[in-house]
Amino acid sequence: MKSQRKRFAAMLTAAIAAVSMCHAFPASAAEKVNLMGDMDGDLKITANDAQMALNYYAESIVENIDDAVTDETENADIDMNGIIDVTDAQSILSYFCQTLVGEQPLWAEYRELSYHDGTDADAIGNKPFALRSLYVEIGCAQGAPGETVTVPVYLAGARALAGFGFRVIPPAGLTPVDITSDIDTDYAFEDADFNLPPVKVVNKGAFAWIRVNNADIRNGYVLANYTYTIPEDAQSGDVYQICLDTSSANFIADTSSEDAGSYQYTLLNGVVVVS
Repeated sequence: MKSQRKRFAAMLTAAIAAVSMCHAFPASAAEKVNLMGDMDGDLKITANDAQMALNYYAESIVENIDDAVTDETENADIDMNGIIDVTDAQSILSYFCQTLVGEQPLWAEYRELSYHDGTDADAIGNKPFALRSLYVEIGCAQGAPGETVTVPVYLAGARALAGFGFRVIPPAGLTPVDITSDIDTDYAFEDADFNLPPVKVVNKGAFAWIRVNNADIRNGYVLANYTYTIPEDAQSGDVYQICLDTSSANFIADTSSEDAGSYQYTLLNGVVVVS
């Protein structure tokens, strides 16, 4: 138990340090978003994207083009099987239809993947969405000027997660309202003395949590919900990119040794669209 306490203290120090570091990262640290399903590059998922995917597939059938995923078509490979086909087009259309009725779909809902630690012989190898241990997805949301919207941060593939620290970069123009999560109660340790609430810095988008030992986080779990207010003067069609700061994100993988490791992860960023 003494060694556990030692590791626990070390992890807590690291997590809090990671959150504190987030104050130093400017909003410009955001990477260019390659939004899943967005074939026309307008940072929206619409019927046009589904049509483009279907057109691409039709052209491949008659061998005018290769159906293999390229850098230009990677965000249309919804099922991550390395090709663009009718299933991908249908998934994009279904995603769009869900947004029309106010839903907040996640691409993970359209996938039947075998999550692994990246060492299995059957690991998915297609670039760029090859799974690397964890799958992290930031959802999308839409709302009118002045409204409050919530964006989920989704996780899968964490067979043993002992903690994490990450930052969702506050998009310029949106006002951060809150970061909420149930992880400390959903995955509470048996000994209440070792349970700590998550640490959050709302205006910086930072969020961290640790556990005394590994938790088996279920696939499809929402680590946190980020809430923003859309500005009153926003225009219909405005798009705000919601990005994970990859320079500071850390998902702690193993507490069985003195040196806890960190997961690599596959990331999909999201957007908020003004309706």
